[in-house]
Amino acid sequence: MSRLTDSRFLRPALNIIIIAGLVLAAWPFGQTVYGKWSQRSLQSEFESEKAAQAHQKKLAQQAKPKKAVQLASAPKRKIEKWPLTKLSIPSIELDTYVVQGWDDASLRRGPGHYPYSNLPGEGNCVIAGHRNVYGSPFYRVDELLPGAEITLESRKGTFTYIVLQTFPTPDTNTLVLSPELGREKPMLTLITCTMPHTSNRVILQAVLKQE
Repeated sequence: MSRLTDSRFLRPALNIIIIAGLVLAAWPFGQTVYGKWSQRSLQSEFESEKAAQAHQKKLAQQAKPKKAVQLASAPKRKIEKWPLTKLSIPSIELDTYVVQGWDDASLRRGPGHYPYSNLPGEGNCVIAGHRNVYGSPFYRVDELLPGAEITLESRKGTFTYIVLQTFPTPDTNTLVLSPELGREKPMLTLITCTMPHTSNRVILQAVLKQE
């Protein structure tokens, strides 16, 4: 009787263990699939915006020029939203799409722009990305050497940066976010985690290429 009772309870327990093991094994795969799916969606959105911009430019060129109107006072400049941006690093074969925000939901979709930093081509533009989950877009960032090129492309224009250096730093180091870094020359700062996982971060700093 005891053997029968043990068998009745043992089989469901084994099934639970097997199912739990399968879920744990599938979790990293699921993260990777979600990250790649998000990037494809962002790529489609980016290409649609690019096509629409080209169409608008064509219409503007075809339109008759209008006489400029002098305004008594210019309106105040609105704060610009982050445009969906393509980040390309040829030397590590990376093409990825950058969204706005550093919250978990944003970084699952792709690298995220730090909302309180500058836009591309201005000051210090700061972008963070995952290195070991959700497609791992910044997996090879630490391989970049001084002189490597990084391009940011959006409807606002195309900006090419030249890598200065990469270095590890504690996650408490907020100096890398400072807009003062881009005061003399516009700068791009990329941030990702170290591997294996620690509280440290890998920082890449690049300056805008002078044409």
